[in-house]
Amino acid sequence: MSDLIELHREQLLGVINDIKTEHNVKFLVIDDYFENLLNYLFDEPQQLLRHVTAVDRIDSPKRNGQPSVEVIYLLKPTKFNINCMEADFSNRPPKYRCCHIRFLSNSEPHVMKYFASKRIISQYINTINEVNLSFIPKQSQLFLTTDIDKPLQLFFNRQCASLIAKNMAKVVQSLLNVCIVTGEYPIIRYSMPSANQAELAPATYLAKKLAFEFQDVLDNYARQNSDFPPPSSRPRAILVITDRTLDLFSPMLHDFSYQAMAYDVVPEIDIGEDIYHYKVENEKGEQEDKTAKLLDILNPEWEELKNQHIVDASEYLSGKIKEMIAKNPLLVDRSNVKTTTDLLSVVAHLKGFDEDRRRLILHRTLIDRCLEINRERKLAESADIEQCMASFGLDSEGERFKHITDAFLQILVIKESSLTDKVRYLITYALYRGGIIEQDFIKLLAFIGLDPSHEFFNHFMRLFKNFEQLGFKLIKDEARAKPFKREWYHDTIIKDSTVYNTSRFVPATGSVLSKLI
Repeated sequence: MSDLIELHREQLLGVINDIKTEHNVKFLVIDDYFENLLNYLFDEPQQLLRHVTAVDRIDSPKRNGQPSVEVIYLLKPTKFNINCMEADFSNRPPKYRCCHIRFLSNSEPHVMKYFASKRIISQYINTINEVNLSFIPKQSQLFLTTDIDKPLQLFFNRQCASLIAKNMAKVVQSLLNVCIVTGEYPIIRYSMPSANQAELAPATYLAKKLAFEFQDVLDNYARQNSDFPPPSSRPRAILVITDRTLDLFSPMLHDFSYQAMAYDVVPEIDIGEDIYHYKVENEKGEQEDKTAKLLDILNPEWEELKNQHIVDASEYLSGKIKEMIAKNPLLVDRSNVKTTTDLLSVVAHLKGFDEDRRRLILHRTLIDRCLEINRERKLAESADIEQCMASFGLDSEGERFKHITDAFLQILVIKESSLTDKVRYLITYALYRGGIIEQDFIKLLAFIGLDPSHEFFNHFMRLFKNFEQLGFKLIKDEARAKPFKREWYHDTIIKDSTVYNTSRFVPATGSVLSKLI
């Protein structure tokens, strides 16, 4: 199967190219959603401008229009966008000759009723339809459903129960669009909570609820569209629907692969926008502020390096930089190159290779930042104990790790570790033990410098209590109570010299998918 970005790009271009206009001149008007989508689908504007004459934001004050040209509106159906379209044709002459409206699918009935009340624009509509583009392919195998803010809090907070149905509908529509774009009619499986998980948190049934709702929508689409799914020689796909309750260890552990570490620990990365803010030395020896989008389509090195262990990524990149320096046709003094900083300085003063040089400097800077934070916070020193706690108490040789509580207390006293790191270790230990009593949490918080008078004390106690919303009783009622029982789906790698001790943990989704395959 082609990657998700490529398939989604083809789908969008198909929508545009299917619209016929005089002399094939098309103005495309988009909103903020589609502008964001285009940023993930095209690595340069010229790719889209081969298919349309111009692209404008609907809310841009510089959008002038042209009365002799047909316009394509590619928009979310909102009252604001509808009012803007109505205004485009209210003046004399109108901004465009006529319009082709393509609304994002699953329009809300009250918004479409509002649209139907507009009398002017209805006179200029040439064609109108919905498009199945309601997801953002952030990577070749990763997409996001749009317009769901803080989903973990929304779906697992009982105070937000009234919002669940509306947002579940968005997820269903997103999954349907992914199936349409990929041409897949999958067998749907879902994770099912145990009885004690469900008793603690009704939200643990959400994966099942979503699976059944999506099955109905997918079947209805297949009945209404005889060309879906398209013929294929591949076996029928399997779609696994699960949620955070499947794997509580993953968010607590430090992952030392390049992308995971960068997004976890580097404060200069805007995670929502995938933008890294950094400083680099230019040819004049001056420090310049730079920004870079960490996207597969813009950055082949990112796609190649992001899933490698940070040490492997660092060594691989150093090799690439040395290769570039060796190929430099100009005279470059390489005699004093001893560190990665020296390498960066040499590359910064190379003339030519501008695009390759920019990307290599970006990754050398970001990888060094990850390694710097790793050293400052002693992350690697604590990782082996983290891995043992998440590995059911087993060390890298598959032997029972002795005195694990003593080892856990030792990583809590590492003065370089941040407060949030230590709370992570504390939660990981409590998960491993099947919960600990409230008094032990209070003692352990005091051990890391958080007594009840501390401003964060109540926040962290609430955090421990809130694990019940994810179907796990992290705070035991009494010391004699048995550990909270649940089935764990993650795995651990043992007796493998090719795997770093810091990376033995296999997330539950990886383990489940491996068994399915």
